[in-house]
Amino acid sequence: MTHNSLKDAIRDALEPRAATRQPTALDIAQEAREAKASLESNMSCMARITVPAGSERHRAAFQLLRASMDYGRALLFLLETHPIDLPAVALAMHRSQIEQFLRAVFVQFLADDEQLADFLQEDRGPRRKNEKGKWVAIALKDLAADVEQAIARIGQDDEPQKLARTVTNSWDPLCGLVHGGKAIRVMYQDPNGQIGAHVPAAILFQTTVNAVATTNLCVIAALTAVGVGAFEESPVVEQCASGMLHYMQRRKARMEELAWPP
Repeated sequence: MTHNSLKDAIRDALEPRAATRQPTALDIAQEAREAKASLESNMSCMARITVPAGSERHRAAFQLLRASMDYGRALLFLLETHPIDLPAVALAMHRSQIEQFLRAVFVQFLADDEQLADFLQEDRGPRRKNEKGKWVAIALKDLAADVEQAIARIGQDDEPQKLARTVTNSWDPLCGLVHGGKAIRVMYQDPNGQIGAHVPAAILFQTTVNAVATTNLCVIAALTAVGVGAFEESPVVEQCASGMLHYMQRRKARMEELAWPP
């Protein structure tokens, strides 16, 4: 081997390889598996937070937060075990995950006492009174914007958030998956015309990280509800942050191996 050939070989070995491999079902399953581990770490964190006794507001909010996390966990379980045939069903669960979280923040931080009583007694979802004193539903996209502002205050973050934008951009397709709309016609046919779930890998990889991030917000909301700041020194905060960091580092390494976007 010539000197130049050796230099070239060393350079090639040290330089990052160009990502050309298309993602496979195994890649999606692995991503979902590690996302689920991070999410379950967040659930463990939630279990360490004591719900204040005698507070109906706190109990309802924590029930909704747990439901949101359960939907996220189920979503990732489906992608881990059935990445080819059940990805659309998993996406539909993401809608429920987001909605439970939005309602939890509404109950805990946004609803006044009258709105809380209406939410608990009437079972009509988040509502407010209009100028005529009549109860009207709060549209999910409007609720997302309100929740976004609340989360920014909770997290002491003045930067623009993306929750409302995510809901605005994805809510209609997610609803279509739940209710049998256009999204079903788009995602239940492969390029050869064969009927069955066919969801682009890019959507699934985005959904996995969104599912974990939503549960991070659940933990932050729960901590704030009991008077613990998201940036305070706390074993729960430390565990949650450590789990997310580990997952994101592993995810970054996986993404670098793949052609992107898929």
